[in-house]
Amino acid sequence: MRSIELVLDPAAEQAVRVAWAALVAADLPSMGRHTSETNAPHVTLVAGEDLVVPTGLDAPLPARIRPGGLLLFPAGPGRHVLGVSVVVDRALADLHEAVHRAAPGGVDTSLPGRWAPHLTLARRPRDVDLPRMLEVLAAVPLPEELGVAGLRHWDGETRTVTPVA
Repeated sequence: MRSIELVLDPAAEQAVRVAWAALVAADLPSMGRHTSETNAPHVTLVAGEDLVVPTGLDAPLPARIRPGGLLLFPAGPGRHVLGVSVVVDRALADLHEAVHRAAPGGVDTSLPGRWAPHLTLARRPRDVDLPRMLEVLAAVPLPEELGVAGLRHWDGETRTVTPVA
């Protein structure tokens, strides 16, 4: 799988990593347990098997994104993906649509009108972990805005990142 992802500036990335670390310190599932150098907080704009590295985007990057509430995606019986939603304003919607024009072929859940932008906090936590995770995350709220640093193309097969913008 490949994806095109919005990456955060250093201060915003650190704020998300603080939340990841708080979950790890509480012995809970967390993206902070993944130590790959390419594991960075991001918002996936499109995912698909054959996505090309986009060029010539016809919309600018937003300077900032706004985190929203926590959300869950199903990930099998009794399991979820826990994330922080990202508010879709006009700038983010314009960029999302531009990325799809430049790199068509995204999976259905990343298409405009179906996309649920988010910052992943943990993959596959159990139902029984969720109440404690909420307690831990309440103690480390994210800032009202997170700065954007750019875009990257992630190739899951080769495990490589290519900066886009």
